[in-house]
Amino acid sequence: MKDLEKLQNWLKTYPYWTDDLQVDFLEAAPGNAGLYPEGMELRSRQVDVLGNQQVSCRYRFTVYRQVPGQDSSPEEAQWLLDFQDWVQRQSAAGLAPCFGDLPQEEWLRAQKGTLKKSGQTKVYAVTLIADFVRQYTLA
Repeated sequence: MKDLEKLQNWLKTYPYWTDDLQVDFLEAAPGNAGLYPEGMELRSRQVDVLGNQQVSCRYRFTVYRQVPGQDSSPEEAQWLLDFQDWVQRQSAAGLAPCFGDLPQEEWLRAQKGTLKKSGQTKVYAVTLIADFVRQYTLA
């Protein structure tokens, strides 16, 4: 399964996920969510004497969630906090998706939760950051 598909399927397991989740698109209507990948960042690389490589990588994604209304809602703000906490707990328990070759060293976190208003709806945004290691061996 591809990395983006893994993340998309996992996000839908959040107990309070009720939205449609699209990739690289957010329909301007309540009840929709969009997952926007920002690509992979190579953070470091180690090469052994045989030429095998261990590469530290990072993915960044932004999740946008549309909710109805223009006024603030404590319930929706709590959804944001609960969702971020769920991501941290899933990662700590080893239940978040793995993108690399060393699952025990992976870390997925949710941060920068914000609220943006857009017309008659509100849009919550959360940044997901996944740190992982990929190993490449010479054949």
